[in-house]
Amino acid sequence: MKKENITVIGIGRVGLPLSLIFAEYGYKVFGIGRSPDKIEKLNRGEMIFMEKGMDLLLKKNIGKNFFPTTDYSVVKNSKYIILTLGTPVDENMNPVYDQIDHALESLIPYIISGQTLILRSTVAPKTTEYVATVITDKKGFKVGKDFYVSFCPERIAEGKSLEEMTTIPQIIGGVDKESSFKSKELFQSLGVPCFITDSVSAELTKLFTNMYRYINFAIANEFMILADNYNRNIHSIVDLVNRDYKRGGLSLPGITAGPCLFKDGFFLISDFPFNDLISTSWKINETTPLFLLKKVRERMSLKGKKVVILGLSFKPEIDDIRESLSFKLRKSLLRDMAKVILEDPYVKDYSRQRVFNDTYEAVKGADLLIFATNHRKYSKLDIQKVKKAADKDCLVCDIWNIFHQNNLIFPLNQIAS
Repeated sequence: MKKENITVIGIGRVGLPLSLIFAEYGYKVFGIGRSPDKIEKLNRGEMIFMEKGMDLLLKKNIGKNFFPTTDYSVVKNSKYIILTLGTPVDENMNPVYDQIDHALESLIPYIISGQTLILRSTVAPKTTEYVATVITDKKGFKVGKDFYVSFCPERIAEGKSLEEMTTIPQIIGGVDKESSFKSKELFQSLGVPCFITDSVSAELTKLFTNMYRYINFAIANEFMILADNYNRNIHSIVDLVNRDYKRGGLSLPGITAGPCLFKDGFFLISDFPFNDLISTSWKINETTPLFLLKKVRERMSLKGKKVVILGLSFKPEIDDIRESLSFKLRKSLLRDMAKVILEDPYVKDYSRQRVFNDTYEAVKGADLLIFATNHRKYSKLDIQKVKKAADKDCLVCDIWNIFHQNNLIFPLNQIAS
């Protein structure tokens, strides 16, 4: 396939790695962003967030195959246009498409016949058809003949773009067969298998994938609470269920968050009355941190205590704090008049409070350690060093069972050195 030019609109945590991988494969890629400061930083060869291997790809391709900009006019020079914009929910948990609508308004003056537009953002079903209709109405193009529109969902785990982008199969959902064919040509050039379907089915695959994981996490957290009601530990029970049993498969509990898992269910239930499973899963996962603090309060008063929240990102080994439940913990602890310390090895700043990047410094004099994210670093801590730094009566809240104590709350001194 001829290496046609690509414009990626939205060079954030999805769009930037995608841009750099296509650039590495020899495509000329224009990356459109909204922040001049971030664009300037990228043009200096500096990554704007943590993503394994991407700093090297950026330095290699910037000014050669990758061109960050705020100027939408580059769209007219591209064969493919890929939207990787955020789709948040509002205060009533309804999907917000302002970023997509603004991008469409900005790019429509520059689109030309023969181009292919690919949506990669998580969207409600039939959004791709809506985008195709907007282009038809505004430009007079016949989609499937003059212009092509597909939904090709992002399936890559954050932090693993370089590893997974060229290995995980790509789902291709065109609004018509010709649109699917055009998008398949592009992704096949990366050497990945492509599975063809329609645009609504493709939109549903993304939502169903995330919701399946989210509901499984909710089941695990619900079982944790039920086991605790009988003064039993969920980690031991899950181990017994799964050990050498082919019909096992129970998940372990944890603090479940992130922008996709938190909100994607609401793209499905906004116009559907039978939403109990998804909405209940959301309630369970969002209140799990508050359950943990309830168990802590049974052991100690939090007023005036130094509490260290270890891990601020919504999952391990990344620096992304969007929709992280660590901050729900912080808010509740502050209401209890605790002295809250934030620590994470990867998160460099938080607008409302200093973030420590040194665990041993953060835990000095601590009365309570809450492991909110299961970063690998925490399982490798020098426990003797932590014990010396923290208060002698310090408690640990360890939902992830990082220290294999098979207990949610336990004394720090209980951990063997």
